[in-house]
Amino acid sequence: MTTPRRTPERGASAILVAVFFAVIALPLAAISVDVARWYVELERVQAAADAAATAGVTYMPDDLAKARDRAIEIAEDNGYPNGGETRVDVSVGDKPTQLRVTVSSRIGNSFAASFGITDTVLSRTAVADYNGPAPMGSPCNTMGNEPPGTTTRPPVTSTLSVPAGANCTSNPQFWANIGGPDWPKGNGDQFMTRTCATGVDGCIGGKNTDFDPQGYFYLVHVADTAVGRPVSVQIYDPAFVAHGDYCERGPKGNAVDNNRWNPYANSDAIARYAKLNQTTTNQFCSGDVPTTSVPTVTSFGLRAPTDTGEPRLAPPVPSCVRQYQGWGEDDLHNQSLKEGHPKYDAQLAQVFHQWVPFCTFTPAAEGDYYLQVRTNVALSTASPDGQGGYANNQKVFTQTGDDTAVGGGGANRFALRAFSPGVAPGSIAVSAWERMPIYANATGASSDFNLVRVIPAAQGKTLVFGFFDVGEAASNGTMRVIPPTDSNLPPTLTGCTGTGKVTGSLTGCQITGINASGWNGRSQQIRVPIPSTYTCDTTTPGGCWFRVAVDFGSGKAVNDSTTWTAKIEGEPVRLIE
Repeated sequence: MTTPRRTPERGASAILVAVFFAVIALPLAAISVDVARWYVELERVQAAADAAATAGVTYMPDDLAKARDRAIEIAEDNGYPNGGETRVDVSVGDKPTQLRVTVSSRIGNSFAASFGITDTVLSRTAVADYNGPAPMGSPCNTMGNEPPGTTTRPPVTSTLSVPAGANCTSNPQFWANIGGPDWPKGNGDQFMTRTCATGVDGCIGGKNTDFDPQGYFYLVHVADTAVGRPVSVQIYDPAFVAHGDYCERGPKGNAVDNNRWNPYANSDAIARYAKLNQTTTNQFCSGDVPTTSVPTVTSFGLRAPTDTGEPRLAPPVPSCVRQYQGWGEDDLHNQSLKEGHPKYDAQLAQVFHQWVPFCTFTPAAEGDYYLQVRTNVALSTASPDGQGGYANNQKVFTQTGDDTAVGGGGANRFALRAFSPGVAPGSIAVSAWERMPIYANATGASSDFNLVRVIPAAQGKTLVFGFFDVGEAASNGTMRVIPPTDSNLPPTLTGCTGTGKVTGSLTGCQITGINASGWNGRSQQIRVPIPSTYTCDTTTPGGCWFRVAVDFGSGKAVNDSTTWTAKIEGEPVRLIE
């Protein structure tokens, strides 16, 4: 039997296969180990860049330096310090509200080194955009009316500081407003009242479904120009004192009386404490509404900045907390404010129609401080502050839910201001955060006010703002949303739609026919589309403000508590690359 001989072709194939494995396949298999390591490292680098961008962007557009520091810190926490074999580059994105972070990592190669590739630099970039908080009501350092102070409650003159582009006045014709927990929701406070009546929106079984036991938050924004300087926060008329919408139940003064009633009203007591009628108001009358229930206790607490942008998670400033007792109708009379009389109440005199020192703090960094205001925390009188209030009750911060044992009817109206001598306009701003309860107390009802700041990060999103319980005026009213004067939007907005009392398309972003009979206790939302091309001046706090024009007719009076809300629909921080 003859055995077949191997053909030359088959032998050549074996040689080629051997050469392939030796020269190509085995090196490729070896290099694939390096490639697999590259993919794993790229995933880690991308995750670090994403985390750094989303953490740092919350300081944009105001503070690139702080945004950079925060991004580098977070990248290091994820294993990529800015030095050695890794690098973190941070810059502004295509918009001033964007942050671009590139993380690079140099890793040594195992098998590729035999081909002269000793190491490989792997880089990934993330870009985050930030809506920022939606400050409402004021781009300046005062929130609400700013009556004069006194020599014992200075400054006597206005502290109003107006940055470029802002529209602010010391008499915007409204006060901040907060109801006691037993005050009916239908009277205008949407979120701090427990009870409500049939026919009021958000009322089920006599309970307010919008009730938020943590109350309201105001922003005290500190720019870099105020860092390291003492910032004083004051509250006008911080205590509930039952004297009526028009101060018609206030103490009565006349020309015979000496204007020096007590050390806190020693030159203008008659005007400061004036008992008015229901067609008159003055600059000192905040208009706390009387109640047959127990007087409302009002609590204020300042919280420090937080990267989360959520004030409820912001750390407290323990020394900046005050509570103010309430006074009922029977507590307010001429003798209670006249020093030397047996019924003189020095504590009442210190807070009634006065600018009261709340807290002075020195910010270590720029950012938003949050002033929490609520009426459902039990009063602690253990630490009188010597200024008419009580300090140190940390429950103002730590009580996350409701204390149903705390009552309180009526509504407390007040104003806020914050200042630091010598700082530039725009260094400090005071505004409401997402919810703005106000009391309009005006003899002339045609006015417009700052509604909400919308920066270009909102491009392509929707501004959703609402108002609750409007219309308590002498005639039908009209309300119109006005775009920022420094934006590229036309003077008359288009595409607005309404839900609530009025549903559907809103021509000119306007609602008409607002009156007490049809709007009392009713909610309304207006959706304003923000074009993808929207831009405005973010370089100044006075830029990018939408406004609301309200007109109830020339010379008509408005005395109305309402709650306004505003937010940009969608997540405040988003990765766009």
